[in-house]
Amino acid sequence: MQEILDLKEKLYQGDIQAAIAICDELETMGRQDKINTLESFLVVLIIHLIKIQVENRVTASSTESIRNSLLEIKDRNQLGKKSHYIKQGCWSEHYDNKLYRAIIKAAKDVFGGIEIKNLKAKINHADLKIQTLELLNLIYVLDEEEIVETIAAKFG
Repeated sequence: MQEILDLKEKLYQGDIQAAIAICDELETMGRQDKINTLESFLVVLIIHLIKIQVENRVTASSTESIRNSLLEIKDRNQLGKKSHYIKQGCWSEHYDNKLYRAIIKAAKDVFGGIEIKNLKAKINHADLKIQTLELLNLIYVLDEEEIVETIAAKFG
């Protein structure tokens, strides 16, 4: 809110350069907020993929969470008709940054609770990353109904 008040003041003062700088800052803050939200859904997606991989079973709850995470990511990733906050093929860094957070959270649920280091050792990290990135790619090439059908076929 302070940034908007500062912007208003700079506009009244006629300081266009400072006003543009504040606008740029607001744009960056908004973009980062969107990316944080997308990464939160990414963590949920990874958690359930970990559970499926490590427990070697698929639950209705995990399937639902995977489906809902992808649909929320698809909706919230739209920057315009053809643009995205996180572009296709650019999720790897976000995955790497959020993997440990997902492992921490998954450790509470896998096998009714497991030590983080033990869970980390049980994960096939290469397969998990490939599967996560493949699922994220669906949001760029499929509509919502096709995503739902694909997830049902893959995990249901």
